Amino acid sequence: MKLFLTLLPLVAAATLAADELDQAASQAEKQLADAVGQLATLRETIAAEKLPVAAELRQLDALLVEKRRERDRLERMRDNRGLELGALEEQLKVRTSELEWVGNMLNDYANRLNASLHPAEVDVYADQILPVLNLGENSSLTRLQKLEMQAAMIDLGLTRISENAGGHAFDGAAVQPDGRLVQGRFVLLGPTALFAAAEGSIAGLAERGSAGKPRVLDVFPEGASAIAALARTGSATIPIDSTLGRATALAATSETLMEHIMKGGIWMYPILGFAFIAFASALFKLLEISQFRLPPLSLVNEIVGHLAKDEPVEAERLAKSRGVACADLLVTGVRHARMPKELIDELLFEALLSIKPKLERGIAIIAVTASVAPLLGLLGTVTGMINTFKAITVFGTGDPKTLSGGISEALITTEYGLIVAIPTLLISAYLSRKANGLIGDIEKLSMNFVNGAAVLKEARVPTPVITEA
Repeated sequence: MKLFLTLLPLVAAATLAADELDQAASQAEKQLADAVGQLATLRETIAAEKLPVAAELRQLDALLVEKRRERDRLERMRDNRGLELGALEEQLKVRTSELEWVGNMLNDYANRLNASLHPAEVDVYADQILPVLNLGENSSLTRLQKLEMQAAMIDLGLTRISENAGGHAFDGAAVQPDGRLVQGRFVLLGPTALFAAAEGSIAGLAERGSAGKPRVLDVFPEGASAIAALARTGSATIPIDSTLGRATALAATSETLMEHIMKGGIWMYPILGFAFIAFASALFKLLEISQFRLPPLSLVNEIVGHLAKDEPVEAERLAKSRGVACADLLVTGVRHARMPKELIDELLFEALLSIKPKLERGIAIIAVTASVAPLLGLLGTVTGMINTFKAITVFGTGDPKTLSGGISEALITTEYGLIVAIPTLLISAYLSRKANGLIGDIEKLSMNFVNGAAVLKEARVPTPVITEA
């Protein structure tokens, strides 16, 4: 009974669960049937829409391919444009360099044209050339404007050549030989420039003056009237310099010795002062050496003979009587003839030392001049070159004649320094040789006296005979 009562709820629960299971199964079958129906409907829908979608997909794929091709084309165009831009930039650099080179060449031509102008032409062409020469200081102009102004110099140069070749006359001012500035008329015939004063005071060649102004050279007075007529009427028969001005320029460089010396500047004074002192000392020394008389060997023999006869007073009188240059040396030897040979030798050497400065005096001044003169010349050259470079800083290097003139003037001091040094060096060497020769002769004479006195003392012969070694 208890077992039945225990199983009864279980059976009831199982029955209830079976009913619920059947309901769940039926619901699942129903849901499955609905899902199968929906799947069939969906498949029919997909089958109906598949063809249009596939067609649209193919169209989109084709469009994608076309867009990719368009992208590749654009990328290639971009790359090509980058290469073209690089090539254009490189070409721009090349063209810019070419323009700079052309500008430099045109600027160089303008400088050369300005340097080739005759002083008489400076006032005529200055307004056209100076702005071109000062383009570097003008920042308001474009490169094209600068090139146009520089290119205009070529037309100006051609015009100038054409005018000068056929004869070009224009008004201007020139400096006369007396330094007065006069107005007149210039006539340019190729490289030849002529000038005729308006007042008729002078007519002749026109050349560059010291201050950059043209000056008049009256080199052929017989042609002055013809030059004046040419300037006035434009037609005349005039003499022409076949050397194209070289003969005139060479004649203009001729100068006197004093003018040449004065161009050397302030350092020429000490150079010439040393030269005067050196040559005066050399002349004095030559006279002094020429009057320096050595005693003959026979006089030494005669003095030694008196000493042998024990006549020292007569020997000393004889040493003083001839008026020779080294009388004091002989007197010293006579007074100490009885002493030992070594002591006599030292006494005579001491007397020789008093004679040696007299023979060598003045030679040192000449030697110093030979050393100092070229140094002073070099100092003058350095000073002149410094002044020349200062002039270059102020006026530039457009005129080679001005630079060469300054350099030549600077070298004048070196020229005269060598002119003074070379002869003074030779004279110093000659006088030193003569003085050393006389000193050697005196030493030889003193040795002969010492040897004679020693022989006389040792051999006790009455009159020794001394011969030259």
